[in-house]
Amino acid sequence: MMRAGICAVTNIPSDRWDRARFWHPQMGVAGKYYTDAAGVLEDIHAFDPALFGISRREATFMDPQQRLMLELTWRALEDANLPVASLQDERVAVYVGASSLDHANLSVEDPAAPGPYFMTGNTLSIVSNRISHVFGLKGPSLTVDTACSSSLVALDHAVRAINSGLVDTAIVGGVNMLVHPLPFVGFA
Repeated sequence: MMRAGICAVTNIPSDRWDRARFWHPQMGVAGKYYTDAAGVLEDIHAFDPALFGISRREATFMDPQQRLMLELTWRALEDANLPVASLQDERVAVYVGASSLDHANLSVEDPAAPGPYFMTGNTLSIVSNRISHVFGLKGPSLTVDTACSSSLVALDHAVRAINSGLVDTAIVGGVNMLVHPLPFVGFA
């Protein structure tokens, strides 16, 4: 997209929340936001849980950010020609920048909705931990929340860990998926 000069900023899809309820064209209107421009992925619910040894029931409660990071890690390892089995005896760290709890905020609307997998599916620390667990990695696993700089700080942790000899390899990423209007309203 960068090479082609394509801008990925669009509006929040209508299936995320009721735009009419939260949008207002003027800044400063309480309980409203004035822009819904964002870089968004269209289908955030497409996920093959069996590929990662996760039941459909558990996947239902998982924050889409966790699902996306699992898929991106799988793809990154494939692109780097690093078979998962080759990492089993190495010290592989996982550093992920994440600060959004949008998916967990959805439960506020129905406190009876969360099931047995809700906490592990919606806790920020588990974003990195799930990658380490699913891929059987043995190294530090850390989710970094420094707001807008989370991914950059995660990368800094990885570089320092590699340079110091603490780890052999690091998986680094960042995720911020917008699935609840609260951050839009709050930041507006």
